[in-house]
Amino acid sequence: MSTDSKEGKTQAVPNTARSREAVRIENIGYRFGQKRVLDRVSMEVAPGEIVCLLGASGSGKSTLLRIIAGLLPLQEGTVRIDGLKPAVPGDEPPPEARHCGYVFQDHVLFPHLTVIENVAFGLYDRSPGERQSRAMQELREVGLVAHANRYPDTLSGGEQQRVALARALAPDPSVMLLDEPFSNVDSALRRNLREDARLTLRASGAPCIVVTHDPEEAMEIADRIVVLYAGRIVQDGTPEEVWRNPKNKYVASLVCGTDAISGYVVNGDIETAFGTMAGVNIDLSDDQRCTVIAHPESLSIQASSGDTVQVVDVRFLGDRHLMIVQARNERLRVVSTRKPIFSAGDTVSITADPQGVYVFPLDDNETH
Repeated sequence: MSTDSKEGKTQAVPNTARSREAVRIENIGYRFGQKRVLDRVSMEVAPGEIVCLLGASGSGKSTLLRIIAGLLPLQEGTVRIDGLKPAVPGDEPPPEARHCGYVFQDHVLFPHLTVIENVAFGLYDRSPGERQSRAMQELREVGLVAHANRYPDTLSGGEQQRVALARALAPDPSVMLLDEPFSNVDSALRRNLREDARLTLRASGAPCIVVTHDPEEAMEIADRIVVLYAGRIVQDGTPEEVWRNPKNKYVASLVCGTDAISGYVVNGDIETAFGTMAGVNIDLSDDQRCTVIAHPESLSIQASSGDTVQVVDVRFLGDRHLMIVQARNERLRVVSTRKPIFSAGDTVSITADPQGVYVFPLDDNETH
């Protein structure tokens, strides 16, 4: 990777320092006491591939990352990393033998060491000259050469995050593991950091696993998204596949960022409190009750004096406008790039682009 004239902006150049192997985990299971946190999780990450583990808090994402790194003992399953003997319960390589680069949520920089000393910390098996050269190379990759002799408490949150990334990459790890790496960074800087981090990680050539609860972050940084729910993988696909074809209600709610509404099938269309949603791809029989989840961007709103759908809130979100509408105690989020002509209290009608509407059969234990 090389940098342009502005520090922090990078151009990916693949790392050909050594050949890489995929990371493979097979049938990983884990319990905290009686609670099963992971249940038969299997996945593979190819060299140079960035996979995001996406899910809500408690879904098992960080636990899986710590098991791969050896920070938690392996209770069930197998972990295979870059030529090492497979880790199995009761016989697994210690964390220091796994060659994992790990970026924690809170960076965990050493406050008494300078930036370059932090980056060089894991290079203890090299000569002083090699440590200095390698650390400076990684600082150049993340655009922080000018800050080499500063201390962490003099840096911004975004700069500290880049130092942590450089430190993890400096030993040329077999796998990169990142646990919510952007959660403590100001939202204004987050997108640029994601872009820079993606280029840096891809250029490293290492398999990369990034934990996040933010679907937008996963879409921006990942080559592949693995969605975890209650300790199980419920979908594994490219960002486009997960966005356009969510496999269940949980994934649809996660990527759409909205609540479900109730519906039922009439002549192949979906009847809801917000009107008829026609042309939706469904595999349900007439009169079957269902759950409907829609991308807010797929909904359109029109004035309607006689409709029972009411606008309850209108918000400006910078590059778009959000309108929340309600009918029969259910709510929908409608997003538009155009300035709305509606105000809270207005009655409206809703139409939907069927490509952005997902319909799932109602479970036996669900009620609306």
